[in-house]
Amino acid sequence: MNWYYVDQGKQAGPVDEAQFAQLRASGKIQEETLVWREGMANWQPCRDVQPGILPPPTVPAPPVISTPPAGPAPAPHEALCAECGKAFTKEEMIHYGDNWVCAGCKPVFMQKVAEGVTQLAMKGGRITETDLIARDYDVDIGDAISRGWELFKVNAGLMIGAVVIVYVIVYGVTIVINLSRIPFISLLVGLFLTGPLTAGLWLLFIKLVRGTAAEINDAFRGFSSRYWQLVMVKLIPMLLVVGLMAVFGIFAAVSLPGFVMARNPHTAPQISPALLIPFGILFIIAGVAFVYIATCWLFALPLVIDKGLNFWPALQLSRRIVMKHWWATFALLLVCWLLAVVGVFACIFGVLITGPVAFAAVSTHYEKVFGDLVGEPL
Repeated sequence: MNWYYVDQGKQAGPVDEAQFAQLRASGKIQEETLVWREGMANWQPCRDVQPGILPPPTVPAPPVISTPPAGPAPAPHEALCAECGKAFTKEEMIHYGDNWVCAGCKPVFMQKVAEGVTQLAMKGGRITETDLIARDYDVDIGDAISRGWELFKVNAGLMIGAVVIVYVIVYGVTIVINLSRIPFISLLVGLFLTGPLTAGLWLLFIKLVRGTAAEINDAFRGFSSRYWQLVMVKLIPMLLVVGLMAVFGIFAAVSLPGFVMARNPHTAPQISPALLIPFGILFIIAGVAFVYIATCWLFALPLVIDKGLNFWPALQLSRRIVMKHWWATFALLLVCWLLAVVGVFACIFGVLITGPVAFAAVSTHYEKVFGDLVGEPL
């Protein structure tokens, strides 16, 4: 009799009973590992099954697939698989808590259930920051874009509506206030408005990635008890920008007089071309530093609004995790940015598709890396 088992989230086997016993003895197959063989109705934890002996009759556990009520079946519609992120009709899936799982991913999902990772979307995770920092991850750009597209196909209306509303508010308020010609007002709008609204978009997209209920109001959930923490997340980069501007100002004040040339007292002074070299170097250094820091702090906003971290721990945790694969994370952001740009140039309204897809791709990567971190979801 051949056995099959789940190994690192994938089905393995077949193995005969002697090999099965060896795998158990070596620890490859543990008590919680899901196993199956012909004659068994479902995958079961190994502790409940002994090789060579069919499972004894027991009261069957409640089936995972809910039985539809009597009467005409509802029209089939789609949901995203909580494991692979692809869209299927709900008739082809199982429903567990707030999660929908396709038939192909059922063994992997049930393995997680056997290990106690049930209803992931509602519990907010099961590992600590120490565990998260200790483990590794990969950045799969193709998978992120693919899952972002699958997510968009199922939730296009909600995604487009949320993105349009947020950006109309941000840019509309900025334009109106700029007409008043109040100095530095754009920075203040970015500080007090953009951060919470962007965090709300993160929360909405993360909910969609997890397959939980999301609504347009989620885009405004940043205006909550975590509002000031989100403002602080935006304040730190703003202070860095102001600091860089101050450095440029000091450098210009010190060096500019020495590079000014005047042909005679009656002509306006001219700046020497040699001044362009140090200013160009400073500009490149500042640009590289900004991109580096922005990438490191990419996940600070969702960590505040999704996991309940305060602003500084969120900035620190985002940096420590991103630094494991900084270049790959930057490449993901670059591809998503290019995707949004293509939507603008191909057709202005195309960004209403490519923009949400790009945001969804980054959100799926966030969930992949931080999804099972213990937190306090809103």
